[in-house]
Amino acid sequence: MILAIEHLNPDTLSAFVDGELIDGEQEAIQQHLAGCHVCALRVLSATELKAATARAGRRFAPPPETLARLTAQLHREPRGNARIHSRRVAWASLAAAMLLAVSLIGWRQLHETNTLAAELLDQHLATLSSAATPQVISTDRHTVKPWFQGRLPFSFNLPDAQALPPDTTLKGADLAYLKGQPAALLLFTIHKHQVSVFLTQRSGSPNLVALPGVRSGFTIHSAATRDLQIVAVSDVNPADLDALVATLLQAQSPS
Repeated sequence: MILAIEHLNPDTLSAFVDGELIDGEQEAIQQHLAGCHVCALRVLSATELKAATARAGRRFAPPPETLARLTAQLHREPRGNARIHSRRVAWASLAAAMLLAVSLIGWRQLHETNTLAAELLDQHLATLSSAATPQVISTDRHTVKPWFQGRLPFSFNLPDAQALPPDTTLKGADLAYLKGQPAALLLFTIHKHQVSVFLTQRSGSPNLVALPGVRSGFTIHSAATRDLQIVAVSDVNPADLDALVATLLQAQSPS
């Protein structure tokens, strides 16, 4: 991503989110964030991830009454019955391990969702930069679609210009990558709002359907066909974004 402003490195960003910087450094970062939308979004993403991780840990914690009941049961064991006592301790250890595993799974899912949403926003913001020039600049679907041949392991259809929702225009396209997987990046405008639409193959690609609906003031609308995933990012009215995604879905249907 090429922008005119120098961005925060990951270590500085993490230290800022964790409150580990001294006052002067903290103020300098805050001034930077006031003028850098990309870094502000990354800080917001890291903060949300930290809070989501804490919520996941609390969500899967065993209820206090369960722990109390287990403790009381262990204390009631006769001292001479060491074998039964050891067996129940082993079961308690297994239960704790299972709870930890569930917590880690929940954290991983939340982490992947937040990271992917942040990646999508970063790429959308990159398209808004004056330095960003897409590989294809065209409103003609017959120019845009053929450009992806040989660049993607899948194909897709584009609707005719007359089939697009009112005041919606195809502007161009580019090749993108989401979690290392190739994606078609289609650029639209709706009422002069910029829209980034990512199309990926369902098999082997990150799950785009589970993304949040709104993030940092941008709407993220996702949908899927049997073979494709579609996700659109914009600050346009959500209903207008939904209409564009619905039209793209309809275009994938066999005629």
